[in-house]
Amino acid sequence: MRNEFSKPRIVLDTKPLIKLFAKEEGWETVQKILTHVEDGEIEAAMSVVTLTEIYYKYLHEKRADVAKTRVEELRYAVYVRKLDVNEEAAIKAGEFKGKYNVPVADAFIAASAYFDDSIVISDDVDFKRITEIKTLTEKEFLSRLG
Repeated sequence: MRNEFSKPRIVLDTKPLIKLFAKEEGWETVQKILTHVEDGEIEAAMSVVTLTEIYYKYLHEKRADVAKTRVEELRYAVYVRKLDVNEEAAIKAGEFKGKYNVPVADAFIAASAYFDDSIVISDDVDFKRITEIKTLTEKEFLSRLG
């Protein structure tokens, strides 16, 4: 377990990243969080499942060039660790899916955060239902950061 003097550890959900890319409402808050990450004040990660969601979103919009660009940007963002899905995480994701009836991708992201002992950053209410993890919106996280 992490102690009170540890850097905050977060797992970015897909939604905040899409907000940032599309400059949707709240993107500035996501940018502030990433600035703290780049400055070494926060440890950030994302599940590799987020790459799937990002790629699919833009491909579904018939924007294959954007899909490739966004995924490459995230793959090479060295200040954001990529959390692989191993057997333990896959089983935990199944537990979360069955127990809380959340989308499969969210279950995988939550399982990644669970094993990484990290806070999920998202305004997706599905994460709030999973009691085994802590979830904060971007604004909630920044306000607690101080």
